[in-house]
Amino acid sequence: MKVKAMKKVSFSRAQYIAAAIALVLVVAFFGVRALSDRVAEKRRRMAFDNLNATAITKIAELGVLKYRYTDVMELNRKFFVGGPSTSLVRFTGIVKAGIPDATKIVATFDTKANTVRIKLPRAAIIENTVDVSTVKIWDIKRNIFVPITTELKLQEISDFKNKTARELELSGFLAEADERAEELVSSLYSGFGAKTTITR
Repeated sequence: MKVKAMKKVSFSRAQYIAAAIALVLVVAFFGVRALSDRVAEKRRRMAFDNLNATAITKIAELGVLKYRYTDVMELNRKFFVGGPSTSLVRFTGIVKAGIPDATKIVATFDTKANTVRIKLPRAAIIENTVDVSTVKIWDIKRNIFVPITTELKLQEISDFKNKTARELELSGFLAEADERAEELVSSLYSGFGAKTTITR
């Protein structure tokens, strides 16, 4: 039985050079790609840090929910001489809820897990005011023995706006503000293509 001798394969110098160039190109491709990924990751990190420095920590407070109301109150004071005093007071108030101190919002970016973790404080009432330009007073009846003074009218307005804020809190106003705050802050970090998780 005859065994055929294997033919020796030889490469020309040009083939060696071509193979070397191909190897260098492959190594360069993966090297450039790895470098590009590192640069892109560094840019993402810089954008994240910049967002924290500008959009979050520089905001004194983050208002997310507003309730506007208009009311007419009837004030009565009675005295046995001269009959009652009656006034009508009309005014518009605004109650705002949000995060009182936005610097307490803490966001961390885990690039390996590709997640943004945000610690968000609970919402609170950050504004409860009456627009003084909307206050209108009508004195319907006056009894000089029991006048309804300006101080009394202002006190009644103040009591009413505080009562309104308490009623809003009981009705779930702050819970809704919590949801709005989560949506708003999550949207700020959504551009990083990372999963966002929020804790309290």
